[in-house]
Amino acid sequence: MWNSEIDADVDLRAIVGALVLGSDKPLAASDIHKIVEAVEIARRERAAEAQDVSDAELEAAQAEADIAAGRTQATIPRAEAEAAIAAARAAREAREKAAAAKPAAKICPPGEIRKAAEDLRNRLAKADVGFELVESGGGWRLMSSAACGPWLRQMLGRDRTAVLSRPAVETLAIIAWRQPVARSEIESVRGVNAGHVIKALMEMGLVRIVGRSDLPGRPFLFGTTPAFLDHFGLESLDDLENVAGAKELVREAAEGKARKADSPEIRMTVK
Repeated sequence: MWNSEIDADVDLRAIVGALVLGSDKPLAASDIHKIVEAVEIARRERAAEAQDVSDAELEAAQAEADIAAGRTQATIPRAEAEAAIAAARAAREAREKAAAAKPAAKICPPGEIRKAAEDLRNRLAKADVGFELVESGGGWRLMSSAACGPWLRQMLGRDRTAVLSRPAVETLAIIAWRQPVARSEIESVRGVNAGHVIKALMEMGLVRIVGRSDLPGRPFLFGTTPAFLDHFGLESLDDLENVAGAKELVREAAEGKARKADSPEIRMTVK
């Protein structure tokens, strides 16, 4: 458990909150654990260095200084000096061995980080302070509450919420479910040219080129970005299974294409 003698006056929740606030990207529990661990190890090393120096170590320091300076009239006889140096080295090695025997993972187990983050999230939600701790994009981040949107948009000079159009949502759903996916496959499902929609989604940072297909012409393959996960509050692509209506949206897009192909108007246009 988090019970550092050095940081006994600092709550782990406060550390998690400060790190998430100060980070320019979502922080995973493993990232926070590494930071907490590194700080604690450094503090332990400084604490070990700050321990009281024994007379034997002082004697060894004087002896080493005499030997290094080649003093003929040494403060401490040569034999005693060598014994003092050996004793001091043995004491130092014993301290280093004892410090190394403490596994770093025991400083603060990763599970404690997640527990502290969950507790902080619950406390913020209960306090209703206008922002919340959320887990998305593979990590934790602080976000303003959705209920405070009108005031934030007023402050930022954004009168309306950015809303994805139906074609954009359909295209994004197809890319999310089928990635990596070629433009031709997207257009095959939707039945219309998708170039302008894909370009708009790329400009919003929700979609990016992830490679090229082995098909003739080597067309681009598209996939979602970390910003996509962050935008929709998803921790990973596996969470798409829990998004209500996502699969249905892809199916409706395909069915819509089929309906258009079967309609008299479409047949007349084709002729």
